This record gives sequence, C-alpha cells and structure tokens, in this order.
Amino acid sequence: MAYEIEDWIDEAMHHITKDDSNSGFISKIIFRLNRMRTQNRMTNQINEVKTRVVEMSHRHKRYKLDASISTSDYTAIDPRLCALYADAEALVGMDGPRDEITKWLMGADQQLMVVSVLGIGGLGKTALANEVYKKIGGQFDCHAFISISQKPDIVRILSNILSQLGKETFTPSCEIHGVLKGESTRQKMKPLNEHDSRRLFFNRIFGSENACPERFKGVSTGILQRCGGLPLAIVSVSSLLANPATSVDRQWEYVSNSLSDKFGIMPALDGMRNILHLSYKNLPYHLKTCFLYLGIYPEDYIIRKSDVVRQWITEGFVHKAQVQDAEDVAGSYFNELVNRSMILPTDIDYQNNVVSCKLHDMMLDLILYEAAEEKFFTVTDNFSTLLGLHNSVHRLSLQYDNGNHDTAAATTSLTYLRSLAIFGNSKYMHMHHLSDFKFLRVLITVFSDAVHQMSLDLTGIRQLFQLRDVKIEANIHVQIQLPAQIQELKLLESIDIEWGSVCIPPDIVHLPHLIHLVIPEGTGLPDGIGNLKSLITLRSFDLGENSLHNIRSIRELTNLRDLNLCYSGKNVVSNMETWIDVLRSSLEKLSNLKYLHLYWPGTCENGLCSLNPPSRHLQRLEMAYWWFSKVPKWIGGLHELHVLKLAVKEVSDDDITLLAQLPSLTNLRLRMRGAPKQKIIIYKKAFPVLRYFKFWCSTPCLVFEASVMSEELRN
Repeated sequence: MAYEIEDWIDEAMHHITKDDSNSGFISKIIFRLNRMRTQNRMTNQINEVKTRVVEMSHRHKRYKLDASISTSDYTAIDPRLCALYADAEALVGMDGPRDEITKWLMGADQQLMVVSVLGIGGLGKTALANEVYKKIGGQFDCHAFISISQKPDIVRILSNILSQLGKETFTPSCEIHGVLKGESTRQKMKPLNEHDSRRLFFNRIFGSENACPERFKGVSTGILQRCGGLPLAIVSVSSLLANPATSVDRQWEYVSNSLSDKFGIMPALDGMRNILHLSYKNLPYHLKTCFLYLGIYPEDYIIRKSDVVRQWITEGFVHKAQVQDAEDVAGSYFNELVNRSMILPTDIDYQNNVVSCKLHDMMLDLILYEAAEEKFFTVTDNFSTLLGLHNSVHRLSLQYDNGNHDTAAATTSLTYLRSLAIFGNSKYMHMHHLSDFKFLRVLITVFSDAVHQMSLDLTGIRQLFQLRDVKIEANIHVQIQLPAQIQELKLLESIDIEWGSVCIPPDIVHLPHLIHLVIPEGTGLPDGIGNLKSLITLRSFDLGENSLHNIRSIRELTNLRDLNLCYSGKNVVSNMETWIDVLRSSLEKLSNLKYLHLYWPGTCENGLCSLNPPSRHLQRLEMAYWWFSKVPKWIGGLHELHVLKLAVKEVSDDDITLLAQLPSLTNLRLRMRGAPKQKIIIYKKAFPVLRYFKFWCSTPCLVFEASVMSEELRN
C-alpha cells in the first residue's frame, strides 16, 4: 500500500510541476485539457486511497506500532559488546585453534603451505583466520588479509592485495608473483565447549558469569544447548537478552520457550538460521526497515556509518524525535543494530563509537530472503532478470563482477525506481540512462576497477526532480561531469564525491536543501557558498582553490557541524596575513561546529593562536599540520573534545597541564618541531580518560610518574 501511494503521489507531482509557459497557443490548450483529465483521475484515486488509508490508520493505532519507536535519549554502543571485540586475548575459544594453526605455519621444518579452516556458518572461521593473521602476519615480509565473497570481484581483490603490499594503484605492469608450495593442511573447526559457550554468553549480557543473577543460570543451560556452541548463535541470542523489549524475566522466558519449541531436533545450520530469524523478528519495525536496507551492499562490503545513516534519512526510515535531529536519531538506530549483534563492527574509535560495519554472510542471506518476501529491494547482476518487473522494483542493487553482462537488457524501463546502487566495473555504468529513472531519490555508484583514466557523465540527473542523495566512490582517476543546470534538483540534499576530479557547476549555490557536500581536494567552488544555509557537512574545502570571498562566506554557514579545510598546493595563496585573518573570523562564527579538520602543509605558527573557540561543542579538532608556536589557550575551554591532533613548535609543562585537564579527551596526537629545554613531566591524575597518546619529537623528552593514566593506555 505504501508503495502504491508513493508511486501515485510521485506521478501526480510530476504532472502538476510541468510547465507550459514556453508552449504555443494550441499546445497550451491541449496541455490544459490533459491536465484537467489528470486532475479528474487524481480526484477519483484520492477517494479510493483515502478509504484504504483510513482503514490502515485504525489498524496502526489498534496495534500500537508507534509504541515500539524509541523516544529516549541517544543510544550509545553497549560497552559489554565493545569488550568482545577490543581484546584479541578475550575472544572466547580462539586461543587453542589459533595457536595450533600458528604452530603449523611457523614450524621450523615446514615450508609455506595452505591451511584450510572448515566449518558451518557462524562457527567463527573468519575470526580465527584474522586472529592468526594479527598474531604472525608482521613476521613476514609480505602479508595481506582478504575476505572473498561467494561472487568474488577479482579486480577488487587484486587491488586490495596490492594495496596491502604497498602498491597504491593496480596497473597491467603490477603483477602478483608467488607460488604456494607444500602440502595443504585442513583443520576442521569445532564448536565452543560448554565452558567457553557460557563465558561468551554471560560476558555479552552481564560482563562476566559472576554478575549473572542466580535465577537465570538454570534457564541459560537450555538456551546454550540450542545454540550448539556456535559463536554467532550465542552472540545473537545473548544480544537479544541484553536488550530486552519487555521485562527481563519475561524476555528470558520468551527466548527459552522459542528455542525449545523450534530448535530441539533441528540440524546445526538450520538451527543457526532460525536463531538469526528470531533476532530479526524481535526488532522493532523501524529497525527492521533499516536493517533490511543494508542488503543493498555486496557481501563483505565495509559499510560506513555516516553513509548509511544519511541514506536511511533520505529514504524516510527515520522518525525524528522532538529533542533530536534526524542524524542523531539515525545514529541511534545504527547503534541499536550493533548492540543487538545484527551487524558486525569493523572499526571502533576510542570513544567506543562504531565507525563502520559489515554483515555476516548468514545475516546477509537472512536479509535477502526477507527483502524478497517484502519486495523491499532487488539484487541482481543482470538486467535481463528485471524484464516484466518495471512496476514492482523500487530499490535496485546492481552488483557486477568482471564477467560479461547482458547490455541489451539494460534499457529495461524501471518506472518507479527510487534507489539505485551500482557496484563493480565502471564500464557498466554507461549502460544505464539515468534520465529514465525519473523518480530516483538515491544514486550510489561504487567502482572497483582501477584504470588510468575514466569519465562519468552525470548530466542526465538534471531531469530527476526527486533526487536527494548522490554518492560516487571510485579511484582517484575518475572525471565526473555534473549537469550545468543542477539548481533544478531542488530536493537534492547530499553530494558525496571523495575521489577523482569534478567540476562544480556555478548554480550549485542555489540548492536550498543541500545538507552534505563532500568533494575531492583540489576542487574549487563557485562564489556564493554562503547561500547554502542548510549545509551541515562541508569536505574538502580547498583554501587554495577558493576565493577570499568564499572563505569569508564560510561564516554564514552557521549550521555546519563537520568542516574539512585543506590546501592542495595547486595555487599559491597571496597576502597570507589577510587570508588568515579572514579564515579566523569565519571560524569564530560557527557555533554548531563539532568536527574541524585543517590541513596546511606549511608554517602558520601564530595565525590561529588568538582564535576564539569556534564552538564550545567541538568534539574533534585535527590541526596536525598547522604549526602553532605553543598550545593555544582556547583549547583548554573545549570540554567536549574527544580527539585532538596538534602541531606545535615547542611544548612546555604548562601546555601539557592544559591538555591534561581536558575532561573528555580520549585521543591525543601531538607533534613537536624542536626539542624542549627540559624534560616534560606527566603527573598523576593527568588525562583522566585518555586511551591513545602519540607524541612526535626529535629527542626523548617525556617523563611519566608512576601510575599515570590507565593501564590500557600504558600498554
């Protein structure tokens, strides 16, 4: 019903917004007669739809669906879950198999060989291989860790290997040489034993088995028996119990009964799938939608939180709370999925924020099954499979490998397509005429091939009046052409092009709803960026490629939260003193700024020392290449600062004392150009929450008192 209403509204808006001002007299009469017929048809459709919507509204209230939407404060990542990933030694049941494989590979009498780890899904094979790699990989001259999906993209795999081996690009002259010699050894991986199963289960829910209330220990035995020693099953069930939707006792009883009724005689793999389905079934409906959307990404794809959060908002999946903006609410959704172990963290920062994630292949299988049932999206590598489905495909993920594909079928008309994601070889992008997808809202293109030069023509998007989000991810050689009349895309909210070369059309400054603008370094913007009042993200603003007027106009972007300033060095900045004064006065006006990155590979020692804090809410400040004569005093007032990267000519005890008193600082990277006149002492109670400290200096100069900082940091 939602799809039908959405299709009808878009079609109606398309007709209503048509303009006949440039038509002749006869054409205007015909146009207006057609509009009258359309309006009459719309009136009848409105009456039909209204009846159905009223019935749906009554059901919605009767089932109290809104009650499942969280209206609480921002959901943070569960620290108990972070503990499962933070310490390799704490990975339950991995030490024995890891040491055994390590012994095989490092044995003095062994040659290089292949070790195969076998077992069903959810047993932890990838985790085991990763632990072996982290333990001994650094002992080899060449080492790489690669995940290969069921439909591998060979070019991406080879590029990834070469990147890890120190090669930045993949060219025909770059070849991978190596011979795998010796016998192949296989180790059939075993499930966790009872002790390790209980340890993993209780660590996830309570932090330790000792913290488990006595009343739950009996029922836990039956639950763990149904999990069969499979780590993925144990973590999924324990995460469900750690995030109860009802009272704790009722949740344990519900899970126990659910597993007992369905899992008693099932084989391990079927039982695993049903446990994952139980976790999915118990998601609130708004989280189900967000979870299913992750299936547009290919297997083993690293999904950035910032990307998917923005896409959820664009798709209309996020219910904005009164005291929170949409990005905070969407970020809370993401964290809930992490806490429920529906997605796997791949990068956790020092504030325990999950920056990126991936899907376990069994979770992806679950998503693809549920998405097909709900007609939520379609995944294919061949357009011919879409013939006859032009009215039912609303989200499409095209996942090309490097094989041959049916280009003739690429002309299939997908009238009501809302989201299009293209992954794989860039040559297939030219198969699609974007102007055919007139109702498209989200366009994602991710190219894995690495060619010397390629171009991407996006001028066709000018006709997509519903377009809101454009993301292009490719290698540095891509040349992207945007339409000159981009201001016609009045609903456009996000342009994300991090690599390549792109010419920004002058009328981009007239996009009233543009929230995120991410462009490559070395890209100039037309004058008038001060008109983009809605901007929240601006990266990367090249100080050498923009006029002094544009640098001054930054002060007008008062909604900015994330600002990345850089200098590519293409153009020499004249009148440096004036330039710095304008930049300083602009930064002082940005009261909502949370993230500020400034890259200037030169000497500007005192330029920003007198800066009034641009925002007391700054959480991340990166100025590791903007040299200060000393630590600026204004940094001491940034009580919400988590990450600080700073470069100073000289560091004194007073500077360290100022930094050591920052109450939220968890990550400090400090560069010092010269050597101090005397040793710098780090006293007790300094840096109360610091977890990462990196200090660059020409000579050793730091002295730490005993028991300074946390044990974790000292390690």
